[in-house]
Amino acid sequence: MNTVKTSVKVVRPVGALTSANADAFRKEMLTAITSDNASEVAVDMAAVDSVDNSGLVAILAGCNTAKRHRKRLSLCDVAPPVRIVLELAQLDRAVSMVDTQELQAA
Repeated sequence: MNTVKTSVKVVRPVGALTSANADAFRKEMLTAITSDNASEVAVDMAAVDSVDNSGLVAILAGCNTAKRHRKRLSLCDVAPPVRIVLELAQLDRAVSMVDTQELQAA
């Protein structure tokens, strides 16, 4: 019997994803995505209260890198104001957004 091991790396940004910290967030996320021992990366957005253009670009870079590495990237517990920004930028089409409660119910 074949077993499939799935390992989830979690990245937890805090505060506002702006030009001041978007580069560090992008690097942390890309490191998690390119890690050999992770098949999936979850970005826990529960502590993120706002996102600017730099934050959107960092998330898009993560989406593109995950796709190239054939890994799943998801944003978890996105606050409503941040979700609106992501939807306006149409990033909800590129990355799945899930609530932790949905994951626990599955």
